[in-house]
Amino acid sequence: MYNWKKICGIFFVTAAMAGIIAVPSFAAVKRKKISSVSIDVESHIELGERYGDEEIEITTRGKYYSFDYYEIENVGFEWMEDDVPEIIIYLSADDGYYFSLTKASAVKLTGATYVRAATQDNKETLKLQVKLTPMKEMLGAETEVVLTDGGYASWDAIQGAGSYELRLYRNDTGVGPVYQTTDQVYYDYTTQMSKPGSYRVKVRAVNKKNTESKGKWMESEVITISADMADAIRNGTAPGLPVKGKWKITDERWWYEHDDGTYTKNDWELIDKQWYFFDEEGYMVTGWIEWNGEKYYLDDQTGAMLKNTTTPDGYLLDDSGHLKNH
Repeated sequence: MYNWKKICGIFFVTAAMAGIIAVPSFAAVKRKKISSVSIDVESHIELGERYGDEEIEITTRGKYYSFDYYEIENVGFEWMEDDVPEIIIYLSADDGYYFSLTKASAVKLTGATYVRAATQDNKETLKLQVKLTPMKEMLGAETEVVLTDGGYASWDAIQGAGSYELRLYRNDTGVGPVYQTTDQVYYDYTTQMSKPGSYRVKVRAVNKKNTESKGKWMESEVITISADMADAIRNGTAPGLPVKGKWKITDERWWYEHDDGTYTKNDWELIDKQWYFFDEEGYMVTGWIEWNGEKYYLDDQTGAMLKNTTTPDGYLLDDSGHLKNH
């Protein structure tokens, strides 16, 4: 009899414990679903920039979920003009919630285009694949702007740019029209810098495919124009004006000697309103060259940069001399 009671006692205790353990499953909190998400994507990717160096900021505008991290889907080492950046955004649901998106319109995006979505981790993680602005609508890195006391502004060509906007300031007040626009990498401010004062110039690139895509403003150092210098600018005798010189030939190779005996090496020079490129030894280059990610063609006979025409080997050049559709 004692043994029976002991066995029964064990049975009832075991049953009671089973009941206690079973309680939580019946009392589990029911998860609530997240039926839509809203995300802002702000990206700043430069042409020629290495993967991982890009700036992509992702913020959420809804409740009960948050941004976790993103992954780049593109394969390569640096962002090229033909690339369309594609990333996967990972969102995490808050405790007690899960993702239940049934249609693409449930994903509201700014700054990106929806591709597809999927869930994982018992629907508590949302993988959202999106495309960003095509790289052909992006611009390369900013460059230094130089304003000479002779009244000329210049800068290096920026990859992806079709034109540039400029603004000249005297004593921190804008001079002339709101903006000047040029498709060159220099600008003649001699007529606007003919008064004494402190001058600086701001320049920004405008994308050649999408004119709404503009770079950051690049600003020159401030230079001071005295009354004597202003007179010299008006008279055309100021230092910093385009250097004059003469063409010379050595061993059947052309080079350009300035009046002071110097010559340009491994760089462009504007001579009589035509652009020429000189190699590391200072000799004029002809044919195809690549400079700051852009390809240019220099006339086989004169060496002048071609633009808005077709090269001898059949390639189209735009009005800035860039190779089209490369």
